Amino acid sequence: MGAERVVGIPGTAGALDARVMEIEGVKTGLVMCHPHPLFSGTMDNKVVTTAVRAAKGLGLNTLRFNFRGVGDSEGAHDNGVGEQQDVASVVTYAKEVLGWERIVLAGFSFGAGMACLCGCDHSEMIGGLVLIAPAVHHFDAPTTLPQGIETWVLMGDADEVVPFDEVESWVQLVVPQPHWLVFEGAGHFFHGRITDLTSTLTEELSVFIDSH
Repeated sequence: MGAERVVGIPGTAGALDARVMEIEGVKTGLVMCHPHPLFSGTMDNKVVTTAVRAAKGLGLNTLRFNFRGVGDSEGAHDNGVGEQQDVASVVTYAKEVLGWERIVLAGFSFGAGMACLCGCDHSEMIGGLVLIAPAVHHFDAPTTLPQGIETWVLMGDADEVVPFDEVESWVQLVVPQPHWLVFEGAGHFFHGRITDLTSTLTEELSVFIDSH
């Protein structure tokens, strides 16, 4: 199993600090977006690294990165506008530089919002969307999701940061409807439930194993 390496990805506001793990011969990978930069969100967030480990455990490539202005990434926070460009830059890098043929775009909280919006705008570049506790009250959540691309929404029903009811209402209204996975009693950061989150992600992401 491969180890992560440090890469700098060209972005519209400068280089983005990223970690890439690739397995020889594998052309499917997970790109993971982190939570809100203004609330200590980085690519080292526990939920982010949990998703990356789950994908790695399945034999998928992985890529996590810091949004502009976070860690060693250049630029400054742009209230979710430039951050969508960051996601697009990273997905483009995975496609064109790394040669990944299928990308599962994922994110947690704010990162889920950025992944969702970028995935809708660039649906031709992704093969799946995984949204963990998407902060639908913080971004202009779309009413439609990309056709032909499976989407998963994972949410704790005791989330103290993102209102559960708002996410549930969005999931029920958006077309096509995503897979809706609720973790009973889980809070925003899945404290004490990381094992459950890992097993669920492993099970759901396993549909991409055959697309190596």
